[in-house]
Amino acid sequence: MNIMEENQTQKEQIEREYRFDITREFIQNLPLSGYDGEITIIEKQENVKKAIDHLKKHDIIGFDTESRPSFRKGEKHPIALVQLATENAAFLFRVNKTGMTDEIRRLLSDRRISKVGLGLPQELKEIFGENAPKEGIIDLEIIARNNGFKKRGIKALAAHFLGIRISKSAQKTNWEREHLTNKQRRYAATDAWICLKIYEEMLKARDIDVNAPPRDPSPSKK
Repeated sequence: MNIMEENQTQKEQIEREYRFDITREFIQNLPLSGYDGEITIIEKQENVKKAIDHLKKHDIIGFDTESRPSFRKGEKHPIALVQLATENAAFLFRVNKTGMTDEIRRLLSDRRISKVGLGLPQELKEIFGENAPKEGIIDLEIIARNNGFKKRGIKALAAHFLGIRISKSAQKTNWEREHLTNKQRRYAATDAWICLKIYEEMLKARDIDVNAPPRDPSPSKK
């Protein structure tokens, strides 16, 4: 077998590893939707505890973070916003103003409350360093990867499980600005809330195993 034939065989093996795929065109034709419930902005330390006390009443919450975008090589900004959402409420903690308070850290590390999100290991490492919690963490990207999804971003998963298109147009905006715009608020709330909704549908789906073991998409070498 020559190199071209071997590369083609490996490509076909990799593609067979993926059970689910979705095209950009398919997503673009779906109805635009997102979170439209109550949004609470927390900008002062004295208001953090009340919001956390509400979230602690729930067994599972959606979780995401936002940072000011970097446009220069090597430039990186700290987390500016922590989003935590329940079925009917979204809380946006402006940690660039309040700081990453002990109340927020304790909630995120509480193993009794499941946090659902996407790409959580990196976000939690940024908050906790090498002592990032591993229990009570549900990562949709890992579940999707272990179940053979080719596209595992939040937009693709929302399209697959919920049949909707979510907007990502506010992603690269300034999350450290003095006042968040309505567009930023809805975007941030949606990103945390949608994780809950996707996970609910994953649990219902007969062809999805949320506890599936890791999959290796690389072709086996003989």
